[in-house]
This record gives sequence, structure tokens and C-alpha cells, in this order.
Amino acid sequence: MKLKHSILPVTLAVITALNSHAAEKEPEVIKVSGIRSSLTESMDIKKNAPSIQDSIVAEDIGKFPDQNVAESLQRITGVSISRTNGEGAKVTVRGFGPKFNAVKINHRTIATTDRGREFDFQVLPSELISGADVIKASRANIAEGSLGAYVNVTTAKPLRTPGLQAAGSVHVRYNDLAEEYDPKFSGIVSNTFLNNTFGVLVGLSHLSVTNRIDSAGSNFWETFDAANTEWAPGPITDTNGNAITSGKIWYPGRAYYSSDTEERERTSFNTTLQWAPTEDLTHTFDLLYSDFSREALSNGIQVPLQYAGWQDVIVSENGTALAATKAASPIDGLFKVVGESSDTLAAGWNTELYVDNWKFNVDLAYSKAEATPQNNQFVPHFVNPDVDQSVKPGDPGYQPNQELGLIEGQDYIKFDSRGGDIITIDSTVDTSDPAAIRAHWNDTDYRNLEDEVIEFKFDASYEIEHEFLRSIDMGFAYTDREKSKQVFNNPYNCYNEDLPEDEQVNICGTSLDLADDFFAINSDADFLADEPGDFPRDFVLITDLPGYIEAIGDLRKEPDWAVELPKPSESVRNTEETFAVYGQANFDGEYDHFLWSGNFGLRYVSTETESFGYRKERISIERDYSNGTSSDGVLLSIEYTDPLAINEGTDYNELLPSVNVNLDFENGFYLKGAAAKVITRPAIEDIGVDRAYSDVRAGDFAQTGGNPYLQPYKATQFDLSLEHYDDSGNSYSVGLFHKKIDSFISQSVTSVPTGVTIEDWGPLNELVTEKTNRDGGSVTGAEIAGLHYFDYLPGWMSGFGVQANYTYSDSEDDNIDAFEQENVLSPGTGVEGLSKHAYNLIAFYDKDGFQARIAYNWRDKFLNLRQGNNGGSLPHHVDEYGQLDFSTSYDIDENITLSAEAINLTNENILEYADVRERVTLVSYSGRRLQAGITIKY
Repeated sequence: MKLKHSILPVTLAVITALNSHAAEKEPEVIKVSGIRSSLTESMDIKKNAPSIQDSIVAEDIGKFPDQNVAESLQRITGVSISRTNGEGAKVTVRGFGPKFNAVKINHRTIATTDRGREFDFQVLPSELISGADVIKASRANIAEGSLGAYVNVTTAKPLRTPGLQAAGSVHVRYNDLAEEYDPKFSGIVSNTFLNNTFGVLVGLSHLSVTNRIDSAGSNFWETFDAANTEWAPGPITDTNGNAITSGKIWYPGRAYYSSDTEERERTSFNTTLQWAPTEDLTHTFDLLYSDFSREALSNGIQVPLQYAGWQDVIVSENGTALAATKAASPIDGLFKVVGESSDTLAAGWNTELYVDNWKFNVDLAYSKAEATPQNNQFVPHFVNPDVDQSVKPGDPGYQPNQELGLIEGQDYIKFDSRGGDIITIDSTVDTSDPAAIRAHWNDTDYRNLEDEVIEFKFDASYEIEHEFLRSIDMGFAYTDREKSKQVFNNPYNCYNEDLPEDEQVNICGTSLDLADDFFAINSDADFLADEPGDFPRDFVLITDLPGYIEAIGDLRKEPDWAVELPKPSESVRNTEETFAVYGQANFDGEYDHFLWSGNFGLRYVSTETESFGYRKERISIERDYSNGTSSDGVLLSIEYTDPLAINEGTDYNELLPSVNVNLDFENGFYLKGAAAKVITRPAIEDIGVDRAYSDVRAGDFAQTGGNPYLQPYKATQFDLSLEHYDDSGNSYSVGLFHKKIDSFISQSVTSVPTGVTIEDWGPLNELVTEKTNRDGGSVTGAEIAGLHYFDYLPGWMSGFGVQANYTYSDSEDDNIDAFEQENVLSPGTGVEGLSKHAYNLIAFYDKDGFQARIAYNWRDKFLNLRQGNNGGSLPHHVDEYGQLDFSTSYDIDENITLSAEAINLTNENILEYADVRERVTLVSYSGRRLQAGITIKY
């Protein structure tokens, strides 16, 4: 197509987004309405794309297919999602997790408050979105940064659909676990003026939701030796009753049970202004703002199983302690206030100009995100209230542990995990009795997070009258990004250090009573009602948290005890500058039996990173005899230097070639192939100089930090896709892909000897956790997809249709470090985060104003971390997950639509485990989400 002619050139000054498709003129978007129209347009985009991709399109203005954009993306072949409290949050493509996928809005990077580059779709209302593309085969004229896929989400533009258009909706949402009704409303208005040369679009969305999340699991997995009769007096037998006298036995250090009530609120606004004074010149200004907050009050308990005294132990063939009885220690109450308030702003200016055979695109974008996440923990003790705690060691009639509210040889904890996925607990300590609560450990923590992105991009395209060469694309891009984290924490959890030593009250070790009226019992909550077992279901809830905090202050003689102080060594500021330049040649032609087209390009990228923060050096390690009691384990006293300023960084340069070829056999069949070198940069927080220290107990002695010298993930990828489209709108495709990963980043956990021996513990090692580069492996897979309409059926049945897809991914990572521990299964050579199988099944109906869709999305189990964080560095797995959703709507007339939707109809749960399936670390239910409402459009 011959490019348009301009009346004059414009000054190509300041404006671009690293990730703009500006070198290709965006096609006019046809207004669609309904499931079928949306699917048909999506298939048209896929068929005509210059590389292998899939797309989704809004059914109408203000009507995206799902409540959440991520939940729409999961319908695409090869795409699965992760969830936060039941809501779709982040996308995985062909087994590559969120960190491997570049997610853009209007081809621009959006600042995030996540630890890395992952985009959380929870901040983005679906009503303000017009479509999304998942580009699986890279091209030189799109931004680098994805081993998985380049995902671009688009907002509506007023000049694409001239005239006045408006849509408004009001919905009511219901969470059956929380048993709460919540409002949701949105509105979007678009109009054009001055003979359709100036357009304005304004959108607003508000959501207020109450969720409940019930969960249980285990953590702090460790081992004891069956021959250690001091730790485990025994007897120890296998499931057949045979005695076990040697070997490592893995046990859960803690079992936990919690019920969270989450309040979530999001208000989003976007506006787009467009001015096209001529048909060759268009200026576009976009602004998106989202205010997103969530706060969860968590009530629960954690049962400490990490201490000595194991009896009647039953061990599985994998070396897991399935059941045991041990002397009781105080059981922890587990009350938390967790959440964050975040603001995200994204603004951009774009100018597109045609001059003779030239097309120019200039784009300037700015984005900033701020958040203040908090994680406040209030952990009292449960004891046996019938024990007289006033009797101290040396008093007449004293019995061991009586001052703790327990009596050795009388009070016990029994656990048994053989009856289901959740550990059954039986104990003389009653966690459903407020009278059993005593003051213990408390912690308050919050962070200031900030991410700021400035992008500039210039693209040019020149159309050539040549036999095969059609156009040349070229351009450059610059991105400046700064991401910072400030950490604040209350370091004095147990006492007021400002008081004289003889006046200090250590509430962690003195079992001081708390008023019963701060608490209630959740006896009518049906906690984890779908799970079998005799685990704690009726436990204490905190009903007066301010009163509890005040009471802790009275006991400590410190009213303002909950004030957080800066933690310099955990705070960090990371900067990243990237510059990219590219050139791409676009070809097409004819052969005897087919039309062909394609592109070949080179993209050169230079990246420079720098991290600013503080480090502290260890001076000495000793056992701490002054703080706590025997129930606190072996405590440590560590002396450090003052935090010292540090500044480290690195740089790297990459040349990324790509080629895409499309063959059109003019009979509905298309064959597409692609090859490219791709990179994904390390998570921004992984390149920090910050360090977090766990140094209270010998068993938890560790440090975790960043690595400012990390290089990117690198891979060479190949794609092949055979696609067929017919005149009825049906489409079918089969694809193959292979990615050879040349450089990978993994979490490394190293046990480093300190050279110090601790009494009652032995030689002390420190676990150091950080990310490191290493050689990668390979991922090979296949995709099958189909869309079929039943137009040939008679009458009303002609409105039916089906859509289905399946993805198979197999990975080999032969360069991983050897992982060998007794009674630990090898995590294999698969790539972390990769599900071998995933599929989507969708049936829909669209006829005479009535629409309905039922969708089932399933993802296979996968290895999340080769060395996990639940203790013992055990591999961490996520179990298979499938979800059934249903939606329907009816058009009363062309302006009014009634709709209803049900998410997670079968009330599925999320399950995670350490190493083997019997070591369950998390079972979580978030319930069903129902929604009904009305939409009025003009």
C-alpha cells in the first residue's frame, strides 16, 4: 500500500516509547459487539500479523471478555496465569513465568511495585481496555526483554470509532466465602469533533471488593536423625510398623492455619486526546491513573513442632514424619495486618507523520508507581490456662515448664498428616480459648516502594517500490528506570531497651496475661469446610486490634512501641539505562503456489545498571542466654558494624537478530516460521546490593540479598505454525517451538561455615541465598488450537461455538547444580516455572442478543523453585490447577444489556508442596466470585 503524502514535515523532537510498534501503521479497528465478533476479529489479527501471535479484542466499548484482563489472556493458546487471593494477576506464556514476559500498555513500559518487572493486572480495569496481543515470535521493531512473549495491552482511541459513543455499567459482586456483596461501576465516553479530526475519550472504573481466603500448611521443614534418641526418644516406625533406627527424617517445623478477610479497592481513570489536523498527521496523548489498595486482617495459629521430644513417630517411605507426639510448647496465635496502598500513573505523547514514502513515529512516555506495603504480625502464645504460672523454678511443688503455662510429661502436641492435605492437631493447649492467651512476640514492618520510568523512541519506515523488498523500518529507543525500596521495621520485638535493665519487661519470655475481651471464636466460620481432617477449625480471632496493641505497650512500658525504624541494609535504589537501535527489512512476493512475506532485522541493545545501598559486616557471634527461654530454641547474639554505603553495578551489550516468514497458500492455509535471539533482563530487585539478615536462632541463621553483577537470561528461539482459516470464521492451528537457553538465573542457597561452635547446637553454618548466572537448558513444545462455529445447525442451535487449545512444553536443564539430600527427590532437569501440559476448553453461544460462555482452564503441576524458602532448601512445587468459569448476557435492546458471571464455579483450591506431595506447604481457598449487573450504551 502506498504511503500517504504529507503537507509538511514536523520537528521530530522528544517523544517515544521503547516498545512502540510505530514502524507499522495500525489498522483501522472495526467496532465489534458480542462473543462471535470479538473472536472473529481476534482471528483476523492473528492471521495477518507479521509474526506469530494471538490476540483478544473487546466485545464492545467498555466490555472486555472477563472481569480481569489476565483472566482473558489465559484463554489464549500457551498462556496461563497466577492468582493473588483468587484474582488473576500475572501471565505465564509457554511455561515461562511472569518475569520472562514483557507486558506493555500501548507499547509502553508501565512502572510497577512488584519486586521485579512483572506486571500485576490487578491494577488494570478491564473496562478501559480494547484489546491485547501476545506476540510469541520476536521482531527487531518491538522492544526486547521477553523469553516468553511480548504482551501489549491497548486502550481505546477516539478517532478509531468516530462519533459519540458511551457505555456505563453497574454491577454487584459477591464472594461466597466472605459472604459479602460489593459494588462495581464503570463508564467510558468517546466523541469526536471538528469533522472527526479531534477526539476525546474518558473512562472511569471503581471496584470495591471483600474477599476471604482460608489457608493452612507447613513451613520450616528440617530433619532429625532417627538415631538421635535425645531429640526423638521414639519409638519410630514406618507405615507398616517396622522400626526405623537410622537415617534422616524430614518434619514440618510449624503447621499453620489462617483465615484472611481482605478489603480491596481500585479506582482507575484514563483519558485519550487525539488531534489529526490532516490525514497524514496524528497527535495522541494518553493518561492512565490507578489507585489500588488492599488490606487483609489475618487470624490464625501456628503450631511449633520444631523442638525435641518426638515420640510415636510414623515415617513414610520418603522419610517424612507423617505423625508424632511431642511435649507441648506454647502454640502461637498468628494475627497479621497485611496489604498495601499503591498509585500508578502512565502518560504518553505520540506523533505519527507520513511524508511521501516515509512514515515517522515519535513517542515520549512517563510512568511512576508508588506503594507502601505493610506486614504487621502480632503473635501471642496459647498455654494451658489450668497451670499455675506463678510457681517458678525452685518454688515448692514446681514442675518443669510450669512457668510457661505447661507441665512437662503432662501437656502434649500430637500431629497427623495421614488423613488429608492438612495436618491434624491434638493438644492439651486449647487454641479456641481466649483465657489461654499470653503476650509474646510482635513485629511491625512496612516499605516505601517507588518505580519511575522515562522512555523515548523514534521510529521511521520507508516504503520501497521493489520486486521483493517492500519497506525498511529503523529507529532507536532510550529508557531510564529507577526502582527503590526503603524498609522500616520494629527491631525491638520483646522489650523496651530504653528502660534500665532491671525495669525491662521481656514479654516474649514471661507469659504475661492479656484481657480475654480482645478476642472471639470463629466457631461459625466453616473454616476450610471442603477439607477433611480434625485440624483446628474453631480458633481465636482478634476483634480489638488497637486495644491489643495498647495492652502490649502497657506491658512493655512503652506506649509507642509499634514505631518502625529504618533498616538501611535492606533498603536499596537500583537504576537501569538502556539504549536500543534497530533496522528491519520487510519483504513480500509471489511463488507458483503461494504468496510469501516476511521480515529480517537486527536490534542492538546496551544496558547499564547500578545499585546504591548499605551493607554491614559481622563482628562476632555468641549464644544469647539472656533473651527468651528454652522454648525459643538456641538463640544467638550477633554484633555487626554500622551500615556502610556501597555502590555496585554492571553493563552488557547484546545484538539480537530476528527473522519471520509467512506463506499464504491462498486456500485458507498459512505456514509461519520464525527465529530470533532474545533476552530477559534480571528482576530489578535481584540486582540490588541489599541484604536481609535472619540471625535470632541458630536454626534460622541466614542472609538473603541481591547480586548487582547479574547478566540477562539469553535464548535462541525457533517457531513454526501451520494455520487454517475458512470463510465461516473457523480457524485451526498447530505450532512447534524450541528455545535454547544460553544463560539462566537461578536462586542459589549456599551453606557457609562461620567457624563458630554454639553450645547445644554445634558448628554454626550460615545459609546465604542470592541469584546467580549459570548455563541454561532448552524448552521444546507444541500448541494446538481450534475455533469452530456451528452455523450449519438449524434454527437457534446455529449460535453455538467451541474454542479449545492445548500446550505441551518439555524442558531440559542439564547444567543445573547437583541437588542431593537424604530422603529428598531430585527436582529433575526441568526449567523452573514450566508446566508440561496446559489446556483451555470454551463453549459459547451467541444469537439474537443472548450470549453465554463456559470456560475451563487447566495447568499442570510445576517446579516453582529448585531450592525453596520453606526450610531445608527443599524444592518447591505448585500442584495442578483447573478453574471453571461461566458468563452470560442478554441484550434487552441495542442500548441495554443484562449480564451475570461466575468465577471458580467448582471452588478449586491452590496447593503447594515441598519436594514430595505429602509435604504440603499451602492449601488455599478463595471461594467463588459471582457478579450481576446492567450495562447501558449509546
